[in-house]
Amino acid sequence: MNLTLLHKQFGTQEKCISYLEKTRWNKKPLCLHCNSKNVKKRAKSIRWHCNACNKDFSVLMGTIFEGTRLPLPKFFEIMFLMNNAKMGISASEIARLVGVKYQTAWFACHKTRCAMIDNELKLEGMVEFDEAYIGSKKKKKSELIENEANLSKMTSKRGRGTNKTPIVGAVEKKGRVYVKIIEKLTGRNLLAMLRDKVDVDSSIVFTDDFRSYKQFDKAVEHITIKHSEGYGKGVKTINTIEGFWSIIKNGIKGSYRSVSKKYLPFYLAEFSYKYNNRHLQKDAFTKLLENAVKDENCLLNYKPKGNPREIVARQRKCKTAMS
Repeated sequence: MNLTLLHKQFGTQEKCISYLEKTRWNKKPLCLHCNSKNVKKRAKSIRWHCNACNKDFSVLMGTIFEGTRLPLPKFFEIMFLMNNAKMGISASEIARLVGVKYQTAWFACHKTRCAMIDNELKLEGMVEFDEAYIGSKKKKKSELIENEANLSKMTSKRGRGTNKTPIVGAVEKKGRVYVKIIEKLTGRNLLAMLRDKVDVDSSIVFTDDFRSYKQFDKAVEHITIKHSEGYGKGVKTINTIEGFWSIIKNGIKGSYRSVSKKYLPFYLAEFSYKYNNRHLQKDAFTKLLENAVKDENCLLNYKPKGNPREIVARQRKCKTAMS
């Protein structure tokens, strides 16, 4: 789908509502309060009335579109632009392209990221594990000295031991990826993630020689690549996950410039979703719309309804239960 087809298919509020109703209910609407089938569409309105519980509802209720004042054609356009931007697209650029205020674009972008939270994955086959660190670039010594008040909290160190935010990823070779924030990269925490996200009985796991990964030997067939001796050969590499880290870091640096630690889980969900659905072409946007009508509204008044990391985890579990 391109922008011309998007405007043709979803150019009016009525067309958008009709498509969402068909996607969510498949022409069999149910009351969102009591699940009754005894419902009737109100005339000249997007709302339905339930004759069983005597309450009104609409297809937008309980989705990322609930409560929005933004016309759905513009909301769909924002979702389309985000879904097609492999390396991300900033809210400022969205605002200029769509013709809305920055705050509106920022809010719609984060709501769209809620729809990009993938189901709980169970990776299998040849799986690569690695960690990365998200934060500001390495600072020069002169820059550190300029701010002596916070000198004790600042570091120019890169990689392990830095004060950047650590994230851990697992990816199937030529397959899907899962990534999350883990504050303490201990063997216990990494082993818990392995057992939760990887089918250990039918998988081979590749990691570098970070000492915390030694715990994997207890649970799965584990191959270690020692970077001091090279970066591996053939399938014995972790180049796939390294490539994914490159997409995230270049996307943040090039498109978003910087992201806060608070909202980082939403951005990780966005990059993971695009990576896992990179082979979809015609159905990429329609799949995003299907996810959008399954998701609860996880933001309210420009703020997340709780801790973003807990929201992402909860959304994944909810989607797994629905599927």
